[in-house]
Amino acid sequence: MSRLPIPNIKCNLFDVSGRVVAITGAGQGIGRTLAEGFANAAAKVVVVDLNKEMLADTKELLDGIGAESAAVSVDVSAEDAPEKIVKACMELGGRIDCLMNNAGIMSYTDPRTITDEEFDQMIRINLKAPMRIMRAVLPVMESQKSGSVINTGSSWSSRASVFNQSGGGLDYCAAKAALQAYSRGAAQNMAEHFVRVNAIAPGGVDTPMHAHHRDFLMEYEQYIPLGRMTVAEDLVGTAIFLASDASAYITGQTIHVNGGMIMVD
Repeated sequence: MSRLPIPNIKCNLFDVSGRVVAITGAGQGIGRTLAEGFANAAAKVVVVDLNKEMLADTKELLDGIGAESAAVSVDVSAEDAPEKIVKACMELGGRIDCLMNNAGIMSYTDPRTITDEEFDQMIRINLKAPMRIMRAVLPVMESQKSGSVINTGSSWSSRASVFNQSGGGLDYCAAKAALQAYSRGAAQNMAEHFVRVNAIAPGGVDTPMHAHHRDFLMEYEQYIPLGRMTVAEDLVGTAIFLASDASAYITGQTIHVNGGMIMVD
C-alpha cells in the first residue's frame, strides 16, 4: 500500500493557486462568496447554478478579479449535470482538484403534513445530487491520486430542526445529516487513493436564502458566543483549508462553522 506524502512545511500549505475548483449553487449567497474567495486565492473556478442571470453575475465578478473561470448553467439534480461539471473542469484546467457540493434548498415542513413530493425534492437536491456529482468526479480524482470533496452540510442537522422554536425543516435536517454521513463513508472508500471527503456545517447564515425570514433568523444572534450571525465570508477560510495541502491528513470530518452556536464533539 502506498503512503500519503508528508506535507512540505517549507511551502505555503494553504496555497490553492492554479487548482481547479468546482462550486455548485454559486449564483448567490455562500456559493458566490466561496467562488470569490477561491478566485482571490488564484484558483481556477468552475461555477454552477440553475439561475442563468445570477450565474452570469458571479462569472462577471470572477472576471473582474482576473480569475480563470467557467460557468455551467444546470440544475444540479438534472441527469446531465455531473457530466457537464466534469467537462467544464477538464476544459478549464485538465483536472479536478476540489469539488464543493454547495447547492441546496431549505424547507419548513411539518411531520404531520409533509408530502412525498416535498420529501423527495429535498432528498433529490440536497442528497442525491451531491452523490451523483461525486460519483462522476471521484474517478477523476482517483486517477490523479489527489483531490478534495467538500460537502455543505449544516449545524442544524445536529439539532431537532432548522428553526426549532417553531418546528419544521425536518426533511432538510435529515438530508444534511445523511450528506454528512455519506461524506464519512466516501472518505473511507477513497482514502487509499489520497482523495479526501469532508463536510462544512454552517449555522444559520445571513444570505438571500433566508431573506423572507431574516428577522426570525437574527433572533438567534444573541445566543452565538462569538457575537454575531454567520455570514458567507466566514466559510471561505475553512473551504480553502480543506481544499489545500494544509488539511492533507484530514478526511471524513464535519467542521462546524457557526460561531459556537452549536458545539459538538
